[in-house]
Amino acid sequence: MRFFGAFLVVLAHIENWGAGPLWATDLYYTISRVGVPLFFLISGYLLLSKQEDLLTFFQKRASRIIIPFLVWSIIYDVQNSDAFSSSVTLEGILKMFIRILRGPREGHLWFFYSLIGLYLLTPILRVFVAKARRSEILYYIALWFLAMPILFIVEAFTPFKNGFEIYYTGGYVGYFLLGYVLGGLETKPPLLWSALGLFMISFIFTFAVFHFNLPPHGNELVFRSYPSLNIILMSIGVFVLVKAAGEKISLSLTWLSGEASKVSFGIYLIHPLVFVWMALGWRALGFETVAGNALFVIPLAALSNFLLSWMIVFIISKIPVLRTAV
Repeated sequence: MRFFGAFLVVLAHIENWGAGPLWATDLYYTISRVGVPLFFLISGYLLLSKQEDLLTFFQKRASRIIIPFLVWSIIYDVQNSDAFSSSVTLEGILKMFIRILRGPREGHLWFFYSLIGLYLLTPILRVFVAKARRSEILYYIALWFLAMPILFIVEAFTPFKNGFEIYYTGGYVGYFLLGYVLGGLETKPPLLWSALGLFMISFIFTFAVFHFNLPPHGNELVFRSYPSLNIILMSIGVFVLVKAAGEKISLSLTWLSGEASKVSFGIYLIHPLVFVWMALGWRALGFETVAGNALFVIPLAALSNFLLSWMIVFIISKIPVLRTAV
């Protein structure tokens, strides 16, 4: 699932590749919207079922998350702000870290800010899922659905505005708990058919939102964001289906996906830079990125980026002093 999710994240960030048709671009963008939710669902499934003391938990996450967060935030800040174009100064370094604290230095790095927040909450969530009855976990998930996607829709299309303080259950916590619950389900045929139906309905609706630019406009939360009801339901369907596929695939494909999973985090971090390099190289050869049928160009560009990113991250991971960055 990490293998699949990492590829979808790369697919989501393709810009200015292919010359249409528009429906092909919207088709790929729609399916790519489940990439990031898959990572939240996976994290919830893998983390909430474990029991560790606080020190062990944070020691593990500090090296895996904080170091890459700082390294890549600095890399993208230097690239985007020209902070040290003339010279490196203490004032410039302090301003850079203030910018990093305020928000992501490249669009895709927002994931760190949400993930770190969820990691801080994970020890508490572990106690909750260990002690709570299944009905109580489902109750929390229901509250999350009410506080986030359902109220997004209600408030966008009706005069009703909620005044009750139910937003404490918001954020991406619901994805964590959903991953914990869904990961424990046995993938029997009724569940798979339900997941397929859920995915198809939510996929068609989400495609229509992007392709026909359905209202509301100017409010991404309702149908276009990761906490949107249609994207949550699409992600649930994909999670269950990919989990079932993972139980059936051959040993060789299991090995391949396992190798990709080891570097999936690094691929997530570096792939925007690789897109820049790809575009520069393509233009240097005398070609335009905005050419060719998008139905074929977009997946080929995504696959090329994924493989190049994989190769670069694999090399970095073999260098001891650089390994922690990926």
